[in-house]
Amino acid sequence: MNIAPFGLRCAIAAALALSATGCINSPSVESPSKEAGMPEDPNVRRTIKGHTYTTEPVEATVGPHRFMFPANYYDNQIGPYFDGSVGLTLLWPDLGPALPGTRPDRSMEDFQRSVVIGLQHIDRTPIRGLLERYTSTEQTSTPTSVLRNDPTERLDLRIPQPERFGLVPYAINDALMPAFQKALEQETKMPQPRNLRMEKDWYVARNGEGELTTFIECESEAHFPDGLTISGDRLRDTEDSRVAGCTHYFVDVEDSIAITATYPRVILKDWKKIESAVRTSLSRYKKS
Repeated sequence: MNIAPFGLRCAIAAALALSATGCINSPSVESPSKEAGMPEDPNVRRTIKGHTYTTEPVEATVGPHRFMFPANYYDNQIGPYFDGSVGLTLLWPDLGPALPGTRPDRSMEDFQRSVVIGLQHIDRTPIRGLLERYTSTEQTSTPTSVLRNDPTERLDLRIPQPERFGLVPYAINDALMPAFQKALEQETKMPQPRNLRMEKDWYVARNGEGELTTFIECESEAHFPDGLTISGDRLRDTEDSRVAGCTHYFVDVEDSIAITATYPRVILKDWKKIESAVRTSLSRYKKS
């Protein structure tokens, strides 16, 4: 896969620290102070440690494209990262931005329901086919390496399952694993035990022409409980000690932008709403 800019990696790492890599659950906040998506009222502002957080538009560039996102849309609620990369945060279930100035003291519940968005312009390879490349090993291995035939990293070697949430799950073909592990041991001269907990569940959606339009990889349901439950419009902790997460990839073909969203697996059912919210924001705040 393409390597994301530093700032984007930070945003994704922060989200994964709270979801995909398994944060320790904390008691949910029961007070009515839970953040909510909000209209862009320019009079809403909050000053913390000398910095005033607002909803005023802040410029961001993604390749040749210019956007004026309100400041509270950004992951840091200020603007792009110091390297110019763009990270946005939307709050489930409304998938709107948080109130200005709430990032420094955000509750664990609001971190858990954060959908962290990364935007990256793709200019060296065609944007069409990007998701196909993400679901293959051609860019991550040499043609002669055994890793080229890794059954866990190739969609064409996985087995499609019945549709779920409008997505098609693809399961690992367990019958291919023993031969792959044996070949990998011969190539590396080291034992290669299978680590089932590291293997991801894959989900895809396609358009009418069969082209991939969505690719989502999540921590395995067979080995990691959600760690959260949905109660109305809130996420509540369970007795499990960690929160399972997903990384969701889709693209803006017209502007050649690769989009990454990270969020807890329990809200996977809302993947279409997430894509729609991101696309609406890109269209709304794009400047000519």
